[in-house]
Amino acid sequence: MQIKNLSMSVLLLVSCALRAEVTESLSYKFYPVSHTAGSSLIQAVNAASPIRAGEKKYHGNTKWEVHWKYLYDQSSARNCKVKSVSVALSAVITLPELHSNDVAAIRQFNQYLPALKRHELGHLQTGQDAARRIEKSLLQYPAQATCEQLGVALNQRGNALLAEAALLDRAYDEQTQHGKTQGADLTGR
Repeated sequence: MQIKNLSMSVLLLVSCALRAEVTESLSYKFYPVSHTAGSSLIQAVNAASPIRAGEKKYHGNTKWEVHWKYLYDQSSARNCKVKSVSVALSAVITLPELHSNDVAAIRQFNQYLPALKRHELGHLQTGQDAARRIEKSLLQYPAQATCEQLGVALNQRGNALLAEAALLDRAYDEQTQHGKTQGADLTGR
């Protein structure tokens, strides 16, 4: 008899568990950099780069977005709670692709590109962390009096976490000098 009750309790716990899911999508875009022997590699990359923020040009960029969906559980007439959450992270990393016959420039670029990619993957990590924080936070959000109130509160919480992540991304760029401290620097080579 006790074993039967225990198995029923376990079954109830499993069926009442909240469901959550984070999916990720990552793609790369490359822009061509034409370089001729004897010319400056950094000037060639700067001229080719489509990445701008104000007056500044950058060689790499990571654009990530986080979207979320949730289902309500309104089994109680007195409140509405989260039943499940799904969070999707989509990211695109843009990097240069060198076209050159200059062996020295190719060698320099091949040292530079992995460092630039590592830096951009740091931005991706910020997005991944944000997606997991949003998923966890929304899933644990307390029940509200109505599902409308819950929906508003969940979206506000998700947007607040996105704003925090945007600040972390900016701080990461300041801390790494947009990747220079990580080796993503063509000026000193």
